[in-house]
Amino acid sequence: MLNFPRERRDHRDEFDAALDRKPRVPLFLVLLAVVLAVSLAPLFSFSVYSVSQMRASLVAGQQERQLQQAAAAAERLDAFLEQTGREALKLGHVLGARVGDDGGAPSAVLAGILDGSVALARFRPVAGGPAQTVARSFVLPLEIEQALARDAELLARNGGRGEEIVLGGPFAIGPEGLLAVTISAPVSQGAERLGVLQEVASFQSVWNQVEAAIPPPTRVYLLGPSGSVVARAGRAASDGVGATGRREAVQAFLGAGSRSRGSRAYDVIGERGVARRCLGSFASTERGWGVFLEVDESLALAPVRRMTQGLMMGGAFAALLAIGAALLLGSMISRPMARLAAISKRLAAGDFSVSAPGSRVRELDEVAAVYNTMSRRLGDLVEKFRAAARDANDLFLGTIRALAEAIDEKDPYTKGHSIRVNRFAVIIGRYLGLSREDLKALHVSSLLHDVGKIGIDDAILKKPAALTPDEFDIMKTHPERGAKIMGRIPQMKNTVPGMRFHHERWSGGGYPLGLKGEEIPLQARIVAVADTFDAMTTDRPYQRALPIADAVARINDMKGVHLDPQVVEAFNRAFEAGEFDGSLQSRGTPVTEEEMSAPAVP
Repeated sequence: MLNFPRERRDHRDEFDAALDRKPRVPLFLVLLAVVLAVSLAPLFSFSVYSVSQMRASLVAGQQERQLQQAAAAAERLDAFLEQTGREALKLGHVLGARVGDDGGAPSAVLAGILDGSVALARFRPVAGGPAQTVARSFVLPLEIEQALARDAELLARNGGRGEEIVLGGPFAIGPEGLLAVTISAPVSQGAERLGVLQEVASFQSVWNQVEAAIPPPTRVYLLGPSGSVVARAGRAASDGVGATGRREAVQAFLGAGSRSRGSRAYDVIGERGVARRCLGSFASTERGWGVFLEVDESLALAPVRRMTQGLMMGGAFAALLAIGAALLLGSMISRPMARLAAISKRLAAGDFSVSAPGSRVRELDEVAAVYNTMSRRLGDLVEKFRAAARDANDLFLGTIRALAEAIDEKDPYTKGHSIRVNRFAVIIGRYLGLSREDLKALHVSSLLHDVGKIGIDDAILKKPAALTPDEFDIMKTHPERGAKIMGRIPQMKNTVPGMRFHHERWSGGGYPLGLKGEEIPLQARIVAVADTFDAMTTDRPYQRALPIADAVARINDMKGVHLDPQVVEAFNRAFEAGEFDGSLQSRGTPVTEEEMSAPAVP
């Protein structure tokens, strides 16, 4: 069946629904993403490469610098120990020449040994006499007393001759942690060993020079041969006496032996359990001491942080420029495109009077010109199609009405019956709230509900008396005949139910299939009420027409037995609204397009 033209609102709804099927991204965001990617991607890649290269360079440079500082400190300590040892040997020779016959050393000689760096001098004779000690306001710790005794025994076991000396330490003395070393040198007269000269010499001034040469934030530690921390400078609050020994660089120092150096990067756990990355370097002295330097990697990489911050600021500035460029580009492209999209919606809604404004951008101006040309041509074509559709629709409906009238002409008593049933059915359909599409199908099916009578013999169709059972059986075949005739046309299939089943009964027992209740299509139930009402209100050979009020009462008596109660209620509402008053006055007038377009009454 041909369709009536749709309203513009329907076209607009379809257009909006088509746009909503997929998620859409505004053109401005696409332009912004492209501009940001083009402007920031190279900057980001270069920044990442530069930062990584600078980081590696700074780490390598820091470790090399720490190695050099540690090696210089170790050499400074070696020089101090070597010089102090040579001086001790010389003093041993001088002391040996002045030892008296009683085996004692002149106190003046021992006292002369004391200077700014020597805190204690002692002569320990071989003969077992009492040791002679001279000290400067110095309380000798037990640890150093034990070390001096061990060194004297070691020197005695080795013969105590020649240029051999024994060094002990390093030690941290007193609350101030004064750094000192013990020195034991042989005292002889010719080939005879007389005793041992022992000193407690401070190298605090040397260590102060080492600290001064290694400024913060680098932390510097002096390690004994066992890896214990003897002195530290610039230490963090989380560093304990034994904590340094767990560093990987310290472990490397302990395993490398004397005259070694190296660097490591490792994690250190702080007081709150937070790990920090550190860079450590070490260098050992000839005596097996270690100078250990450490710095937090974050402090060493401060230039990288500053560079990263600069790059971030540069990136933010570049992003702002990109956003500005995107805004400018968007105003030149996205806004005209948005206007074209709005125009497209109006075109889809059937408004072909719109035109796209020109643009200063050549390509967009050309697109606008093409849109305007397309709009005019589409408007012309659509108007031609609408005119053709109206003509075809009028031809179709005219043909249908002519066919219905031709059927009614066969029986003078039913003349105009199909058009009246059509008018009543459309009214009832509107009060049932049927859609426009369903109303159009009802319109056609109600017009052609008796089309099957075209195949019934005129002797039966025009018989003025009551039909015999056999004749009635033949008459009952007209719904199936009509359905068969119209069912051959694909476009008419949705109108067939009203033709085929309008003689079924709500309670069952009707024809052709004996359907009941909602098994009967709604289209047929509407036609049944309209058909029954027209039969009651027109003269027939076997009955006189009933008054309108009596016919309405009879219709309601048949509710729930012969007719659908819901359809009868819609019939009652339409009757009470006066819809049938005008329809009864224009019984022979076909339903107009305006009546078909009247709003539904749910």
